[in-house]
Amino acid sequence: MRLPVWTILFIAATLFSATAASAQSARSYPWCAVYFTIDANGTPSCSFDTREQCMETISGIGGYCVENLYYRRVAAVPSHRANVAKAHKRANTHSPAPTER
Repeated sequence: MRLPVWTILFIAATLFSATAASAQSARSYPWCAVYFTIDANGTPSCSFDTREQCMETISGIGGYCVENLYYRRVAAVPSHRANVAKAHKRANTHSPAPTER
């Protein structure tokens, strides 16, 4: 009897962790809207790229926009093509000039 109980608990824990992980956003956003509620606590929603998007969303609802303290800008990785162009440019600057005959 103990084995089926442990099996059920393991399956439940696995399913719960999978749904909790999928609820997170794939990326972070730089702006958050804090909505006003009846009990005066703000409910934040950090899903805006610009302050203007945030301000349009809260207009008529009530609230304010703040910068996301946990926002992490994704560093742009240079493409392979840019690296090849730099290497080609370096190779051409060190080669001797062609001589005329």
